[in-house]
Amino acid sequence: MKKKSKIAFGRLDLLRNDTLNNKNKIRIGFIGGGPNSFIGYTHRLSARFDNKFEFVAGIFSKDKKKSKSFGSSLGLADDRCYSDYKSMASAESKRNDGIQALGIMTPSGDHYKIAKAFIEKGIHIICDKPLTATVEDAVKLKKVILKNKIVFALTHNYSSYPMLREAKNIISNHKLGKINLINVEYPQGYTVGVKKKDEKATLKWRLDKKRGIIWVSSAATGGENGLKIRVYGTKGSIEWLQDDPNNLKFTELDKPMKVITRASKLVSNFSLSSSRIAAGHPEGFFEAFANIYSEFADQIHNKNKKYSFPTIDDGVAGIKFIYAAKKSSNLNSKWVKI
Repeated sequence: MKKKSKIAFGRLDLLRNDTLNNKNKIRIGFIGGGPNSFIGYTHRLSARFDNKFEFVAGIFSKDKKKSKSFGSSLGLADDRCYSDYKSMASAESKRNDGIQALGIMTPSGDHYKIAKAFIEKGIHIICDKPLTATVEDAVKLKKVILKNKIVFALTHNYSSYPMLREAKNIISNHKLGKINLINVEYPQGYTVGVKKKDEKATLKWRLDKKRGIIWVSSAATGGENGLKIRVYGTKGSIEWLQDDPNNLKFTELDKPMKVITRASKLVSNFSLSSSRIAAGHPEGFFEAFANIYSEFADQIHNKNKKYSFPTIDDGVAGIKFIYAAKKSSNLNSKWVKI
């Protein structure tokens, strides 16, 4: 009896996998993300997802014993567990098997000085957000990156969800027409109950008067990172919610709404190549984060090809936006040019 081939729902041809394709793993180190750090675990797990990195060194505490103890629990050799970034940059750059890339997840005020020390040694950087604590540091960091021609990635990880990338593809192909309105909301509730004399309950950042609004709050009771993005154009609209990341609502003018599902036969190659498992199974936060790590590795191997992960330009723009919003607030919500 002839065996029937299994028919899969959706597409499988461009899904991510763990093949190296004759490329060596990239030796990576991390600074930050010690015990009980969610973001530290997220970075390390993301680097492991697609088999493109070898984790060999790091700093996990300013206390040498604590750093060594935690590094050992992660499988690192004692001599690759450091307690200050300058020593690590110097020692790793002198080793034949030293790190080729560094992940940074310290407080943002330290990003510039740490990154600079490694960039000047020719080491590629993947950095947590926000990029820096000041616009001045952001601009200086960009100059150092351009001068030394290293690969720099910023973990704006929400941008790497497959269905947000599908949304980007829809917009880029002008399926929404002229964009009239962008609405983004991000409610959290972690500051509810925190008593500060002059603290405002919510923050509202207005953008172009006709183009959109970003609403962010850390005092929205019950809010759990409920990111929602809606874009409205003359030909249609899209809507995406992080709580339901595998679905994208797409409505064309005078037509009923349709839901596009991740890895289905309707999605673009851009979206599909950001997925790892077949349609009908959920993917989420870690997978999106890992997309940036994988594309960061691909860029190191092939600097002439353009990938889609957030770069230093996105980081600088983000910091300038934050400071413009702050300045606008201090000027009684006056419009501020970025």
